[in-house]
Amino acid sequence: MKMKNKDVYLIITHNVDYTFNSLLELLDNENNDIFIHMDKKTKELDIEYIKSIVNKSKIYFIDRTRCNWGGFSLVRAELTLLKEASKNNYRYYHLLSGQDLPIKNQNEIYNFFTNNYGKQFIGLQNEKFQHDENIKYYYPFQETLGRKSFKSIYGKIINKLSKIIQNIFKINRNKNISFQKGDQWFSITDELVKHILENEDKYTKIFKSTYCPDEMFIQTIVINSKFKNIVYSYDYNSPKKSIKRLIDWNRGNPYVWRSEDFKELVESDALFARKFDSNIDKEIIDKIKEYVSK
Repeated sequence: MKMKNKDVYLIITHNVDYTFNSLLELLDNENNDIFIHMDKKTKELDIEYIKSIVNKSKIYFIDRTRCNWGGFSLVRAELTLLKEASKNNYRYYHLLSGQDLPIKNQNEIYNFFTNNYGKQFIGLQNEKFQHDENIKYYYPFQETLGRKSFKSIYGKIINKLSKIIQNIFKINRNKNISFQKGDQWFSITDELVKHILENEDKYTKIFKSTYCPDEMFIQTIVINSKFKNIVYSYDYNSPKKSIKRLIDWNRGNPYVWRSEDFKELVESDALFARKFDSNIDKEIIDKIKEYVSK
């Protein structure tokens, strides 16, 4: 099938709120389609209302699964989104969270990827990622420990005991594999998506019992392929530059943008930003919507 000239936005979200609705409004464009993975833990979901927000883009909902922090379930959601969207052979696949917003208008974003077509926009945090505990040991309980109810001292104790036992038995898996690490969010071409899906089984075995695999899965596939030569940026001092997303980990986990940050956001070279929360500052969302809509 011939590649489309359209882009697709893949959204992983656990909440339907003003931020999420605003994201859909700003992505709604004849050059875009939208695929949504809504966390199964979300109880209230009015699909018809969500569809009514979008008029120019086609919008799709994929099968819902539970996503837990630090678990492979997040990678599963990514792969399912890629698998479903790739049936349509899009130009670029942009992964966003439900708390992201574009901070440039759609024409500017589309033209940027036209001018840089073929480049892969993935996060890379380290020039040489060391083989660390996250991939050395097995984390068989991570899906359970990643749930909110288990994010406590008890979860840390279980993980610590597991690592001690594995260290006694000298567990050191994946020691002959080159890894890379970065932000989960990306913008990648159809060719790379096909490569990821062709190698899904191989890398699922590697990452299934890994701690926070969503920060390493795509990066590791790329760094072990021909695509490593067409990554947009290897600026390890400014890793967010490589994904064209503005994310502040210094002031938060990550920082939630406020209305006083408007100038920083719109003057940034980034195309997208996260995160926003209408319960913390709704005004900045409205400012961005007004600015981008112009």
